[in-house]
Amino acid sequence: MDSLGHVNLDQIAEHRKLTRRAAKGLSWAGTTLLARTLLNVLVTAVLARLLSPREYGIVGAALIIVAIGSNIANLGMSQVLVQRADIEERHTGTILSLSLTIALILGLLQWVFAEQIADFLHVPELVLVSRILAVMMVANAFNLTAEAILSRHLKFKISSIARLIAWMASNVGLAIPLAYFGLSYWALVVAYMAEAFILAGIYFFMARDYLVGLRFDMQSYRDIRSQSLGYSLAGVSSFVAKYIDNIIVARLIGTSELGIYSRAFYLIAMPANLFGDLNKSVVFPLLSKVHHDKARLRSAQLKGYALTAALALPTSAFLCCFAKELVVTVLGQNWIGAVAPMVAFSAVIYFRVGYKVCGSVTLATGRSYRTALMQFIYMALVTASAFFAAPHGLNAVAFSVSGAIATSFFLYAAVSCRMTGLSVLDFALVHVPPVAFAAVVFATGSAVKALLAGSPDYLVLATGLLVIGALSVVTLYLRASLLFGKYGAEVLQTLTSKNAKWVRFA
Repeated sequence: MDSLGHVNLDQIAEHRKLTRRAAKGLSWAGTTLLARTLLNVLVTAVLARLLSPREYGIVGAALIIVAIGSNIANLGMSQVLVQRADIEERHTGTILSLSLTIALILGLLQWVFAEQIADFLHVPELVLVSRILAVMMVANAFNLTAEAILSRHLKFKISSIARLIAWMASNVGLAIPLAYFGLSYWALVVAYMAEAFILAGIYFFMARDYLVGLRFDMQSYRDIRSQSLGYSLAGVSSFVAKYIDNIIVARLIGTSELGIYSRAFYLIAMPANLFGDLNKSVVFPLLSKVHHDKARLRSAQLKGYALTAALALPTSAFLCCFAKELVVTVLGQNWIGAVAPMVAFSAVIYFRVGYKVCGSVTLATGRSYRTALMQFIYMALVTASAFFAAPHGLNAVAFSVSGAIATSFFLYAAVSCRMTGLSVLDFALVHVPPVAFAAVVFATGSAVKALLAGSPDYLVLATGLLVIGALSVVTLYLRASLLFGKYGAEVLQTLTSKNAKWVRFA
């Protein structure tokens, strides 16, 4: 009995230690990501007035190829570094050397076939742009592996600061000045390359205690091959699903339309990525530590749904209500065509982020092939919806793709809930408070717009932010569970109990 009690006490202590590290990781990652998101709005507002939709479309088309290539180069090995318990230095060295080698080969292929890529997407400027961006393929592969190593050791602070510094140096320090001096889309090309190499330099310095030398060991690769292949299939399907609609828009509708489509998606991706990156950099590594305990995994899943729904659903309601004002204020009148796509993408922010919560559950438990299957279904739904909607125009593609995203979430939620034993009732109940609050946000926003009809767009947007921000603060003061629900309030209390005593959690 004494030994059993000792084991239980050790488990409780370990759980509390992980909770504290989760809170610290979420705080650091959340703070830096929020800072980056706010700065991103300002940078986007400036660049949108210096560059045209077509110029954004040219670079956006090139980045599709780079992103898919970088994901293929990794072969899902970065996820193995995070999830697998018995990783040794020989595994790390093998993963690093293999991913860099594959990235180099893919970069050379992108250089060689740049003309064919440009012809396929009907973007002639893509030949030179694609060849130059191919150089960053190796840096991207290194960054993925280094970030995975840091996540494995729960070094969230280092990763968060490194990403923020690299982004600020490249976008604020390079993109805006170069665009101002008339370098057109090359301003974005230089900024993207600089971000990749600056981040690689920071990771190389800050993660030097965890990195190992390049060495390939066949037995080490055999150890991780099966699992990494499943992750790789899931990753490739996810990336294709993320960019296939952009490819279809570029090929079947036009480069200028791709610029509008991608900017609308980018504006919405800011809050979505804020929540999604927290999931990737903090939630997935921590779930990987407790995947053997089904009860704790189920509890973490509920908290993940509660927290992301409480953050994402009211955000969606606000953005849907103030889409026009946001586009005109941030991007300018030349981008008015982005309003309808923005409404469509705003409506499914939670489904995008919630999908990642489902993915964290299957990835953390090592179900890489099940993850790959769900990602393939997601890819197929997005591809079909974008392809059949393309003849009807840009707005039709946006709404059709958004429908595919929502459908994919509900399918994946059903699978992940079945894995952890989470009931349909519990899944539904955890969403009730955020849905109710989102409805209040939309109604309040609509009332603000009606009262200020005819006023400048920036004034309507600022008033809406002020009123709904005040509403959120009052709700948290009265009872945080009205917005976050029981499980979300527990997470919020863990994160803020020492710094926000005015919040009433229950």
